Amino acid sequence: MGVRKHTLNNLPKGNRGSFSIDPLDSPTLPSRYYTDNDIYQRELTHLHQKTWCYVGHISDVAEPRSYFTDTIAHQPVVVIKGDDAVIRAFFNVCQHRGHELLTGRGKLGKGVSCPYHAWMYNLEGALVRAPHTEELAGFDKSRYSLRTLPIAFAAGLIFVNLDPECEPFEAEMAGFGPSISKQIPDIEQYVAAYRLHYDINANWKTVVDNFSEAYHIPVAHPQLAKVLDQGMDEFQEEYRWSYILYRSRTGFEGLELEQGSPYIAWQAWPHLCMLSLPGSENLIVLRMAPNGVDRCAERVDIYTPEGEGENDKNLIAVKDLFMNMFNQEDIAIVESVQRGISSLGYDQGRYVCDAAESWFSETLLHGFHMQVLEALEE
Repeated sequence: MGVRKHTLNNLPKGNRGSFSIDPLDSPTLPSRYYTDNDIYQRELTHLHQKTWCYVGHISDVAEPRSYFTDTIAHQPVVVIKGDDAVIRAFFNVCQHRGHELLTGRGKLGKGVSCPYHAWMYNLEGALVRAPHTEELAGFDKSRYSLRTLPIAFAAGLIFVNLDPECEPFEAEMAGFGPSISKQIPDIEQYVAAYRLHYDINANWKTVVDNFSEAYHIPVAHPQLAKVLDQGMDEFQEEYRWSYILYRSRTGFEGLELEQGSPYIAWQAWPHLCMLSLPGSENLIVLRMAPNGVDRCAERVDIYTPEGEGENDKNLIAVKDLFMNMFNQEDIAIVESVQRGISSLGYDQGRYVCDAAESWFSETLLHGFHMQVLEALEE
């Protein structure tokens, strides 16, 4: 297990006492951490704008001149593959007057032209044309390149950081990529079979909290409970990510499984959650991005070997069950929790943990909250 840093100087207090660094003896975070806009704004600047954020997969920019756009902590970004086959990330903002440059995803010509005043950038981000600036006093195109962002890759997944002075991905997330490749050796050749988006009426942490524990599954997900055996075969916890290997049960009609098939979950700081469900080759990537103090923009990308999304009946069943059952159940849960913690009737609860870190233990949830508090102190 990775060593978790404990650098908290000020432990938050609520109606049940002070948060503790010991999950076995701690009340949960006070409700203000899910409802207070000042805390949310601090999370944006101290946390989301300083961490490695999943944005896609290398197959999303498979060909030179392909690109896709995204938003990280309310900041517009674009990822572009150059003619030199290098994948780069930039703020998706023209350096003239700030107009956003691109939308969606697609294929570029020789460069990026701003739709406002036609400033043109090459695929490496350098400004190559700015109409009617030939006589402009002191104007130097080399000073107006797009702002480059740190970019990293792990098992084919692409990560971007808004902080130019960030910790290197290899240090912050050491071992994360190999843990994926070990379980899904061909992940770099996978493609996105489905892309789903959900606008959830809940704080982003409420949504991540729900993924961070299996305690609720037998109660809130009766069909999923027929798939997931409660015992953990493997468990690895590092400071910024964790990995759990469960084994499946036999499933149910429409998703028949061979008992003992791998059911794998990863969680990575701050809001990346991933599943590889039994019965087909897949990686389901969920990003719970902040979209307001009580709103979460959940993005779900389902990666599979090319062509499997249309042909594998088990994969189609997994997609349909995820869309129409499992995720709908979770959305109802987290929206109810958000309403509850926003009420006058709640402030703090209690982490349900045991020293053995059994399947039901909320230890990872407590660890996630520790990291939130640490980020807010920095």
